[in-house]
Amino acid sequence: DNFNTTASQDSTLSVVMKYRCRMLFTTRSRFDNYDSMEVTEIAGKQALLSIAGCFFSDAEKYQSVLEQIIDTVHSHTLAVELAARLLETGILEPMDLLEKLKEEKTSLDADDKIGITKDGQSRKATYYDHIHTLFSLYQLAGDEQDIMRSMAFVPTTGISSRVFAGWLMLRNMNTINDLVEKGFIQTKSCHSIALHPMIQEVAITETKPSVRNCHTLLNSLQELCLRHGEEVSYYKQLFQTVNNIVTSIEKDDTASYLRFLEDSFPYMQKYGYESGMELILTELASMLKDNTIGSVSDRALLLDFRAANEKKPEKAIKLEKEAVTLISEVTAENALLAANLHANLGGLYKQTSKLELAKQHMETGIHLLEQYGLAPYHDSIPQITNYAVLLTDMGESYLGLSALQRLSRVIKESNSDVSGDYAVVQEAMGNICLSIGDVLQATTHFKNALAIYEVLFDAEPELIEEKKQDILETYTQAGVQLGRQWLDAKN
Repeated sequence: DNFNTTASQDSTLSVVMKYRCRMLFTTRSRFDNYDSMEVTEIAGKQALLSIAGCFFSDAEKYQSVLEQIIDTVHSHTLAVELAARLLETGILEPMDLLEKLKEEKTSLDADDKIGITKDGQSRKATYYDHIHTLFSLYQLAGDEQDIMRSMAFVPTTGISSRVFAGWLMLRNMNTINDLVEKGFIQTKSCHSIALHPMIQEVAITETKPSVRNCHTLLNSLQELCLRHGEEVSYYKQLFQTVNNIVTSIEKDDTASYLRFLEDSFPYMQKYGYESGMELILTELASMLKDNTIGSVSDRALLLDFRAANEKKPEKAIKLEKEAVTLISEVTAENALLAANLHANLGGLYKQTSKLELAKQHMETGIHLLEQYGLAPYHDSIPQITNYAVLLTDMGESYLGLSALQRLSRVIKESNSDVSGDYAVVQEAMGNICLSIGDVLQATTHFKNALAIYEVLFDAEPELIEEKKQDILETYTQAGVQLGRQWLDAKN
C-alpha cells in the first residue's frame, strides 16, 4: 500500500515481481509497463457525505455545510475524513471550519489533533500535518521542488509541458517527466500538464513561492507580455497563471513585482482579458497606497490603466488628464510613457467627438516619439493608426491613408506581415478606403486582415467570427452590400 516510488529507483520491485503470485500495489506513481487502473476521487457527493457521517455524528444536520466543505477540499477522501473528525472532536463549528478552509486551504491553522489510521499506522496530528505528510513534497530533490513551486501557479486545466519548460528555461524534460512518473504532476490531453488542486494548495504552502525564488518564471512571463506585436495561442493559460501569481505569491521584491504587473496589464488589455485586468488594477492600487513604493510614473501609469478600464468616457478622460498632469517634466526616461498618455487622452477625446483636442494630444504624442527616437517602438503603431483614423474623420483621409501605408511597410520590414499589428493596420486602411468610396481596395485590405486573424486565432473560432461581423457592420454602415457577398463566399 502507498508504494510511491519509481521502477528505476526501487531495488526491490524487480524481486517482488518475480514472486509466483499476483501482486496489487496502490501508488500515486506511474508504472507504464504494468497493468494499472486509475483511481480518481469519488464522484458522488452522497458517498462522500456518508464517509463524513462515519466520523461526524451531526453530519445530517449540517449536510449543506458539509457539501461546501467537500467542494472546498476538492472531494479528496482523506481531507473529507479529516474535516469530519475535526468537527466531531475539535473546537471549530462547521461554518467556522468551512470559512477557514476557504481562506487557508491546506495550511489550515487548527491546533486540535486528529487521530487516524492510515497504511496500517495510527497517528495523531493536526489537519495540516496529516495532509502535508500524505504528499511529502519535502522529500523531493531541490530541482523537483523548484518545478513544483512554479507549477503551483499553472491553471488546473493545464499548460503545454513544452511551453512550461520554456518558461523555466529547462534544458530538457527529464525532471518534469520524473515528477509525472512519481504522480505529483498530472498529464492532460494534448501534452498538457497540471497539478491536482489539492497538490497545488500543498505546493504553495510547502514550497513558499515568492517573487525572488520564482524569478525565472516571472521574467519569462514578463518578457512574453512585452512582445506586444506577437500573439500566442495559449494566452488564456498565460493570463490564468498571472492571476494565480497575483493571488498566491509572496511579494518579497516589490520593485520587480511592480514591473511585472505593469507589463502584464497591457497584454491582457490587448486580448480583452477583463478579469485579469481588474485583479491587476486592484493589486497596483493597493501597493501604490504606500508612498515608499513606486514613483510618479508608476502612479501615472495606474491612472492610465484605470482610464483604459473605465466604461464612461468622461470619467476616463478625467483619469487620463490626471495622469498627463503627473508627468510635469518629460525626460528620456519617461518620454515613452508621456507619449502614450497623450495618445490615449487623444483617443478618448475622439470618442467624445472633441476632434481638435484629440488631434492636439495625438500630435503631441507622436512628436514625443520622434523627438526621443522612439518611433520604431510598438507603441507608435496604435498611435499612428488612431491618428490616421482621426485625420479621416476630419476630412483629411488621404493624409491618414499615407501614414498607414508607411506604417505597414515598417511593420512588414521590422516584424512580419502576418502579425497582429499588421492586421490592425490593414483593417484601419480598409476602413479609410471604404469611407472614401474605394470599395475594391477596402475589400483587399479587409481580406488581408481577416486572413491574418484566421491564422492567429485558429483555436478561437468565435474571435474570428466576431472579426467577420465587425467588418460586415463596417460595410453595412457604409451602405455597401459587397461585404455580405464576400463574407458569404468566405464562409
